Amino acid sequence: MGSLMRRVLVYAPLSQKRQLAAVLGRSGVEGAPVQCIDEAEATRRRPDLVIWVTQASNDIGALVREALALDQRWHPAPFLLVLHGPIQPGGLPLGELPIAGILQNPDATSLCQALPVLMGGGRVFDVHTRHGAPAGAHHGLSGMLSQGLTQIQAQAKRVTAQLGQRPRPLLRWVLEGQQRELAMARAMVVTLHAATASTLGLKDLITPGLGGGESVPTSTGLTLRSRTATGLWDTLHQRLLERIVRNPQSLEQQLPALGALAPKPRAALLRQLLLHMGLALRQVRREGLPGEALLERWRDLQEEIMLHGLQELGGAYLRIPRNGVLVSVSEQLLTVTLPSPETLNLASRATVEPMLAALARAEPVLLDGHLLAPDTPAALLHLELLLSDWLLRMGSALAGLVLEEASRWPELRRFLLRRDLLPTRQLERLRNHVNSRERYEQLILEPLRIYESRRDLLLLQADGVVTRTLIDPRDQELRQLEPLPRLVTLSLELRDALGPQLRVLSQRLGNLLVTVLTQIIGRGIGLIVRGVLLGLGRTLQGSGRQEEGMT
Repeated sequence: MGSLMRRVLVYAPLSQKRQLAAVLGRSGVEGAPVQCIDEAEATRRRPDLVIWVTQASNDIGALVREALALDQRWHPAPFLLVLHGPIQPGGLPLGELPIAGILQNPDATSLCQALPVLMGGGRVFDVHTRHGAPAGAHHGLSGMLSQGLTQIQAQAKRVTAQLGQRPRPLLRWVLEGQQRELAMARAMVVTLHAATASTLGLKDLITPGLGGGESVPTSTGLTLRSRTATGLWDTLHQRLLERIVRNPQSLEQQLPALGALAPKPRAALLRQLLLHMGLALRQVRREGLPGEALLERWRDLQEEIMLHGLQELGGAYLRIPRNGVLVSVSEQLLTVTLPSPETLNLASRATVEPMLAALARAEPVLLDGHLLAPDTPAALLHLELLLSDWLLRMGSALAGLVLEEASRWPELRRFLLRRDLLPTRQLERLRNHVNSRERYEQLILEPLRIYESRRDLLLLQADGVVTRTLIDPRDQELRQLEPLPRLVTLSLELRDALGPQLRVLSQRLGNLLVTVLTQIIGRGIGLIVRGVLLGLGRTLQGSGRQEEGMT
């Protein structure tokens, strides 16, 4: 039993050290007992894990230096930093700390669950951050915009909850109208927020959830059991699968086609896409293809993933009537002509290539001008964003094909679509909305993003979908634009070129107008008024003399 004893070196105040030793002694690690040792014994026998329990402070630099010093001193034993207290957003450089794990305010269960992962060579990060300033801390323009966005989101949640109660048609139409108005208001607030921050150069105006920049979630909750490509995929797969199981309801705003599916088929579609994505990654790992060959192979595998998704969406045994004959739903869906990934507006090469490189070959991730190891928290969260964007865009594309098929197959609507889309009018209204939105996206919004070097990525969360914006040069895509979208970028370029000149011209015209009004017209009016007053004075004097003569 002595050979199985796990030795843990703990740096902590005496009271916390005794409490931690009691917890670890009762739990054990994978059937092996845990013994807390002191520093003197650790110098004789190498510890299996080093834990430093400390209080979070404002001096993050000193905290990081001390953690790195302890990690280097006891290397190769894994190092766990346990923090008590709050941490400012972005305070800890998670992408630069090579330590094995960080836990903030953990309970006994989470701490004991982290021990076998760390001793097995994995990493655990569970850091909670507070987005932005607390209530009442924003002032001026930032506070006004943030408060407005909060009110819009609260009202949108209330409207969504009322729609979930299946109201009568008249009330439902009113609520749907309010939902569209709130979405437009939110988009306007976000645009004003970003434009104001860009114009004034105020970084604190760009807050998480407004589509500006990368942001760390409220809780990272990352558990990486292996630092290999397979371990990376297992972690990301589990995190996204948990969010799919929770079945986010608010997809109608961001992804109307995917939100048109009933909850169970929608969750089944996303689960199957994620499953076959993992199988495709396993296949490319076995083949060991280099960069360009890997992308070519991925295009073929992507089509197979789409076919599997459609097949699983219909189920293996589901048969429903069509034109008076029972047919298999999965076989019928497989006859649908699949457009190319470019036509479906799936994730571009600039986002797919780094995702495949990390998940297939465990290559570093380029983020904000730094190459990060793929097992760092910042890189993992970035890979999760790329994978989530691919998953949602693929699911939305397949849902659009299902909507098209359901318009020709009324019986299919009962099994795959929401109940409110059973009427033909409602379904055709949604299809027209989806088609017009796609055209507006392709012809207007996407050229604007390309010209501004922005990428809007979709992140699946437990309560819906949020948009994250990455700043990434897209010059090659700009050169490949079609003529009509290119006109949008040319109009922006023309506005940027003529804007300063028009401002100078308007300023000079304003100065000239002021000069004309004050110097010419104003003086002329003044002379006229003065002459009138002089004339009135002489008239009054003459009338006064006549009255004196008569008297």
